[in-house]
Amino acid sequence: MKTYSPEISLSFFYPLFNISTVAVLFFILRCVFISKGNNMKKIFLAFILLTLLSFNTCDENPVNGDNIKPGRRDYVWTVDTIPVANSVMKDMWGSSPSDVWAISHSAWEVSISHFDGGVWTSYGVTGLINPFSIYGFSNNNIFIGAENGQIWKFDGSNWKLFAELTKNGHNDIVFDNIWGESSNSFYAFGAYPDENGYANNSVIAQHQAGNWNMLNTSTLYGIVEKLYKNNSDNRIYLQVIGGRNFTDSTHIYEYVNSEYLKLYGNIWTKGLQADISLVNGEVYFVLGGQIARRVHNQFQTILNVNNPEFYQRIWGRSSKDIFLLMTDGLAHFNGSNIEYLFHFTFGQATPWTQIYGAALFENEVFFLVDEPPTGLSLVYHGILK
Repeated sequence: MKTYSPEISLSFFYPLFNISTVAVLFFILRCVFISKGNNMKKIFLAFILLTLLSFNTCDENPVNGDNIKPGRRDYVWTVDTIPVANSVMKDMWGSSPSDVWAISHSAWEVSISHFDGGVWTSYGVTGLINPFSIYGFSNNNIFIGAENGQIWKFDGSNWKLFAELTKNGHNDIVFDNIWGESSNSFYAFGAYPDENGYANNSVIAQHQAGNWNMLNTSTLYGIVEKLYKNNSDNRIYLQVIGGRNFTDSTHIYEYVNSEYLKLYGNIWTKGLQADISLVNGEVYFVLGGQIARRVHNQFQTILNVNNPEFYQRIWGRSSKDIFLLMTDGLAHFNGSNIEYLFHFTFGQATPWTQIYGAALFENEVFFLVDEPPTGLSLVYHGILK
C-alpha cells in the first residue's frame, strides 16, 4: 500500500482550568519560600504544589492526544451493488451495521435502499420524489429531505410525510441535508431557485420541540450543504455552495448572534474547495489541502494533505481515525501517516468516482460510491479483522 506522511501540527491544547488557577498556585508557592520556617517543610510543600500544578496543566491535546488510539486499517472489504441503475446515490445514514440506509435520485419506486446486515433492498414510497438527504437518531426516528419542501419520517414501520415547508411563498425548496442532536431538535437545509432557475436562495429550517422556524438567510447565497454544532463550545458552522455571476464556489460560515461570519471561501474545484465534517462531536474543516479545527476564533491545523489526489472530503471517528476521499480511492489518517485503504476501479476517469456518504461504526464502515463510467451505485463495506 502507498504510504506518505503529511505535515502535522501539535500546536494547540485545552487546559483543564483557567489562568487564575495557575496564578493562585504560583502565589502560594512564592509565599512558601519567603515565609519563615523549616527549609525541609518548605521543600515538601513546594513539591506538593508543583505536583498539583503539573496535574492541572498536563491535559492531553484533543486533536493529537496521546490517549487517543490510532485508527486500525486491517479491514476486510466487500463491494455490494445497490439495485439502482444510472442514478446518483445522494446520501447514507445508519443506526447500526444491520440498519443502514441510502437514498438516490432514481425512479421513485427504488429511491430508498436499506441494508439489514445481509442484503440491500430498494423500494419507493408513493408521493416521495427525489430524496436528497437522510439522517436519523434511532432505527425508528429517521428523516428524509426531498423536493417541494417535503420532509418524511420513518417510525420503524412506515414512511410518512412529516412536514411541507415554504419560505417567502416558495414551496420549491430542496432539502439537501439534515442534521441535529435529537428528533426534537434538528435542522433541515438547502435552497430554492432564484429568478434564473439556479438553486441559490439559501434555506435553513430549524425544528424545535414540534415547531418549525425559518432562519433569516438573506445574507447567504447558495445551497446550504452542511451544518453542524461543535460540542465543545456549541458554535454552529455551515458550508454553502453558490455561484452568482462567478465560478461556482464553496464558503464556510460561523452562525453567531443570528449573523453569518464568513471564515473561508474559494472556487469549487479539486485542491481549493472547502468542506466541513463532524468527527466525534467536533467540527473539522477541510480548506483545500488543510484539515483544521477552530480554536479561539482561529483555524488550527491538524494536518496538511500533500497528495494531489485529495478531493476535500473526510469522515472520521477521532483525530487519529480519519478517512479521506481521493480521486482514485479511499485513504486513511491514523495520527502519523496517510495510507490508501483501497483504490477505485475507475478512480481517474472523467467524471471521477465519488463517495457521497458514509456510515461509521466501531468495527464496520460503509461508503456510498457512485461510479459514473459504469452507472453503478456501490457500497464499499469494511469489517475490521
